[in-house]
Amino acid sequence: MKCFSFRTVTIAFAIAFGALVSLTPTISSAANYPSKPIKLVVPWKVGGGTDRSARIFAPFLSKALGVPVNIINISGGGGWVAWAQMANWDPKKEDHTIGFINFPHMLSYLNPKMKNKNNLKSFNFLTGHSIDPCIWAVREGDKRFQTLPEFIKYVVDHPNEIKISVGGFGSDDHQAVAFAEKFIPGFKVKKIFGNNDAKKLQELYGETADAVGGNVSYFVPHMLEGKLRTLAVLGKERSDYLPNTPTFAEASGVGNFNFASRVLVAAPGLDPEKQKILTAAIHKAIDTPEYAMRELKNHNTLWKLNGAKLDGFLEGLAGSVKKVKFWDLPK
Repeated sequence: MKCFSFRTVTIAFAIAFGALVSLTPTISSAANYPSKPIKLVVPWKVGGGTDRSARIFAPFLSKALGVPVNIINISGGGGWVAWAQMANWDPKKEDHTIGFINFPHMLSYLNPKMKNKNNLKSFNFLTGHSIDPCIWAVREGDKRFQTLPEFIKYVVDHPNEIKISVGGFGSDDHQAVAFAEKFIPGFKVKKIFGNNDAKKLQELYGETADAVGGNVSYFVPHMLEGKLRTLAVLGKERSDYLPNTPTFAEASGVGNFNFASRVLVAAPGLDPEKQKILTAAIHKAIDTPEYAMRELKNHNTLWKLNGAKLDGFLEGLAGSVKKVKFWDLPK
C-alpha cells in the first residue's frame, strides 16, 4: 500500500487545477457572448447605400444577438480609413465589433500606386450580406441607341465622344466601364467620376452625360417614370427586378460581370465560437421575413455566402480586377 504525503497531494491538486484553469477560457470564452452592445462599422458617411442598409439591418441583428447594435460611421480614403482599422482589430478588445467591406471597392488595394500592404488575407470575413448587380442606362428615346449593341456600335464609331457618369475611381460601375474598354475592341469613352446616383441621373437627363453606370437597387424605381432605359444588367443572370433587361453577356457576347456587394467582417483571429455566434445571428437576421421584405422594397438582393465559397468568390473577383487593371486605363 502506497502512502501519499500532504505535499504530494497538494502538488497533484495544483497541477490538476492548473490544467482545468487553462482549459476554462477555451470552454467558456463564448458562453456569455455577446455580453455588451455590438458596434457595426460602416466605412462611409451617413446617408449612403451601405449606411441605409446597415440602419435597416441593425434592429434585426440586435434581436438575433440579444444586445443593442450601434452604427459607427468611419469615412475617408474610399473606404480604406475604416478597412485599415478592421485589418488590425484586436480579437480581444474588438471582439464586439463587426464591419462592412464593399466589393469591388476594397480591391483598389491591387493598384500599385496605392502602396497598400493589406490584401484579402488581412481580413476575417464572416459572411456576405447583399449583392447588387450593375446596370448601364440611357435616356428613354435617345435616337442614337436604345439597346446595348447599338450603344457599343455608336461608341466604337465615335471614340471618346460618349460620356458615362460613374461613381468613384475604382467603384463597381467604373470597373464595369473599364472592363468594356479592355475587352471590346475600339470601345473608348469619357468617364465622369465621383457622382452619387441622384447626380448621375441629373447629368443624364440634363444631357451632360450620355449614359450612366449604377446598380439595380437604385435605378429600378426611376424606370417607372418612363425617362430611363436600361441597356443591360451586368450579372450572370437577369435580375428578378428587371426580367426584360438582358445581361451584358446576352446582349453583347462579352462576359462583363460587375456588381456592388457587401461582406461583414470581424477581428482577425477572433475566437471561433464567437465567430460562429456572430455568423449565425447575421444569417438569422437576414432570414427574418420582415427584414427580407424591407430589403425587397429597396430592390436589394440578400446574399449569405460564407466560408470557403465566399473566399473563392472574392479571390476570383480579385483575379478579374487584376486582368482589367482599371488604374492603367485612361480616365
